[in-house]
Amino acid sequence: MRIELSVTEAVELARATGGLPPFVRSVTSEGDEVRVVVDLREVPDPPSALRLAARLVPVVRATARVESVVAGTAVLAIEANAAGLPAHKLLGFVEGPARRALTAKGLPPDAVRVLPDARVAVDVQALLAGALERSLPGLQVTDLRYEQGTLRLDAAV
Repeated sequence: MRIELSVTEAVELARATGGLPPFVRSVTSEGDEVRVVVDLREVPDPPSALRLAARLVPVVRATARVESVVAGTAVLAIEANAAGLPAHKLLGFVEGPARRALTAKGLPPDAVRVLPDARVAVDVQALLAGALERSLPGLQVTDLRYEQGTLRLDAAV
C-alpha cells in the first residue's frame, strides 16, 4: 500500500494522536525541506545546559533535509539557529527529553538518535509500528521518501 501525506496532514495527524510534543510550535515545509520551530522553555525536564539556553534564546528554528532512508530509518541533516546564531550543538541536549517523551507514549525511546555532524536518525518503522500496532498490526514500512512537501510511504500489512 502507498500512503501519501503533506507535511500539514502529517502534523495534524500527529497532533490528533498526541504524537507532537508540546514544545514543537510549528512544522511547515518548502520544497524538500521541513522547517520546525521549537520553544525550548516547553521542553519537559530539560538538562541544565538546555535550561540556560532557553533563558538566553527560547525559540529555535530548524530545517531538516532527508539524507537517506535505509531499512525504515531516515537520517536527517539538521540546520538550527536561535536568534540568528547556529544552534546545532543543542541537538544533543534535546535527545534525552525526546526519548522520555517517546517512552511516555509507549514508543521505543531509541527510535530517535542524535548523530555527529548535526544529523538525526529517526526509526520511522519503529515509531509507526509502536503508534499503529493497535489499529494496523504488522505494518511494515518498505520505502519512505520525502519530496516536494509530500511524505510518501510504501508499506505492507
